[in-house]
Amino acid sequence: MKKEINCLLVALLVNASVVCAAPSARACQANASAFLANPDKRTLAALAPNVGDQCWQIIGKSNSNLKKLLDSVSSGNYSAASYLAKNIKSLDGGNLEDSLVALGGFSDTRMTDLLAFANKGLISPHELRDALTMLPLSMSDNQAAQLFAMQARRSKVNKVTRSDLATQKSAALKAIDDFIGEIKSSQH
Repeated sequence: MKKEINCLLVALLVNASVVCAAPSARACQANASAFLANPDKRTLAALAPNVGDQCWQIIGKSNSNLKKLLDSVSSGNYSAASYLAKNIKSLDGGNLEDSLVALGGFSDTRMTDLLAFANKGLISPHELRDALTMLPLSMSDNQAAQLFAMQARRSKVNKVTRSDLATQKSAALKAIDDFIGEIKSSQH
């Protein structure tokens, strides 16, 4: 009898955990979809209550969802860029490269915010350097366009005036200057 009661209790606990997990997964899917459709403070906050990285898995493991996120990041959307920065360490390979290129695009309109992500530790110094120097594939054979893009980014870094970002600003200028040097040396 005691064994039967224990089995019944285990079965009830297992069923309860499945029932409780299902609404969370559905809510996460709905919240992720809402965020991708309109990434802003409100939809970003709706992702936060979910346990672990469940919502990130919905976005980061789907190429179409990740592309939607990266398009928003590239166009300068702060909420999208913030969410990507918080989760970038879970990416690798081509998805990581595409994400770094998107953060570079974000820097073209919101350089101070990108440097602040590095200052807060959301992105590493290495990720900051790569975000600033990795360019879209469409520029890979056009050194003049690469040089122009790097000079424009350098100009944007120089306009950052926040004293708390001095370390990141210095690192950004060095990374960009090094890459400009590589571009120029390959032109000869």
